Amino acid sequence: MTQHDEPQNETALMFWIGDCGEDGRYPVTSVAGAEAGHIYRWHRAWYAVPAGQPDSARTKHLDRKAAAKHLGQALTAGILPVAPAAEPVIVPYLRGLKPTPSNITNAARALARLAELAWEPLEGYPGADNRWRMRCFCGWTGTRWWSHLRGRNNDNTPRPENRHEGCIPMARHAETIARLYTPSTTCPCPPGDGTASHPTTPDAAADLLKSVARARKSADHQELNRLVTLLLGPCPAASVRAQALQELADRRKK
Repeated sequence: MTQHDEPQNETALMFWIGDCGEDGRYPVTSVAGAEAGHIYRWHRAWYAVPAGQPDSARTKHLDRKAAAKHLGQALTAGILPVAPAAEPVIVPYLRGLKPTPSNITNAARALARLAELAWEPLEGYPGADNRWRMRCFCGWTGTRWWSHLRGRNNDNTPRPENRHEGCIPMARHAETIARLYTPSTTCPCPPGDGTASHPTTPDAAADLLKSVARARKSADHQELNRLVTLLLGPCPAASVRAQALQELADRRKK
């Protein structure tokens, strides 16, 4: 429900669900204008975050009305949120996802395809069915769905084909992308730690994934971030790297 709709009225509870912002969050306010917090959808569930609290203070709900009602009730009752739990460890290039081989492979494919289409991700890969904030080559910023950009049934035809409302004419898209994106079959990046570069073969990717598993097990967050950056960080050979990770995943299925 947007601000143009009627407010919710359940058990004398009145609140508005505002329009979705660029970050995929919907503000929730009372009809008097008091801020209750925000709600957002994540992997088919809805979460409510009280005003002024971090995402770790969120509560899970079946739908957005239930999530907004929770915030409205807390605001009406004057209930203060409990102290939030510690913020989760942030892994680079993955938004709210664990650095598992599957998530890393999916993220590598998505990030490589964004580079091929000259989209700049402004946050980590969130999964196929969540909003992803990014910047277009024309300067527009907003959220897109990876499931739309990868095409229907993985046919690699992005939707919508005109990228977004107000973009440059479609006739200029190909030349603009070609000017901005120069793919490479080998990693030309200088080694980040003097010993390792972005992997472009299944064997090199396999070694890094094993190291990721060890870093996770030992809770070595600094090393984990370094390794994930090698697997997902910007690189002209991102497409080859994604193919190597996918070949490795296919090999393990056999």
